[in-house]
Amino acid sequence: MANAAIEIPFYVSKDGEPLTGAAAQMDFESLKTLAGTDKSGSAPTISEIGGGWYKFSVAYGTAPFEAGDLVGVIDADKNGNNNLANSERYIPMEVRLDFYALMRLVNKMSQNKSTGDMAIKDSSGNTILEMSITDVVSTLDRDPGIA
Repeated sequence: MANAAIEIPFYVSKDGEPLTGAAAQMDFESLKTLAGTDKSGSAPTISEIGGGWYKFSVAYGTAPFEAGDLVGVIDADKNGNNNLANSERYIPMEVRLDFYALMRLVNKMSQNKSTGDMAIKDSSGNTILEMSITDVVSTLDRDPGIA
């Protein structure tokens, strides 16, 4: 089962006003894993939400989000047609696996008591993220006060 896509929103302005109708002018200037692997070849498509807000979607386990957290820069005016200042044009972004963890605050979650595997579910009970626990150690000892 594939993990559900998460939407990453971002805002773009021109001279302090919302920039609208510009999704076709946007692209990733760079997109890399934290280890520095270039993922720009599988960068997601950017679409407009409205009122200066735009978004892209990624799903953990699928390109470009199959190898861990991502960092990058969105060029909101790749052809220079909107004459954006550099401070408005280049938008830093990140995609982290812990964004899914925030879903635990608003969605149902079940955990297998035997394996520790977790599943986050939407309001209809459909699984949107599965996390398998692969630790082979059967016990964990913790001694308070010892680093």
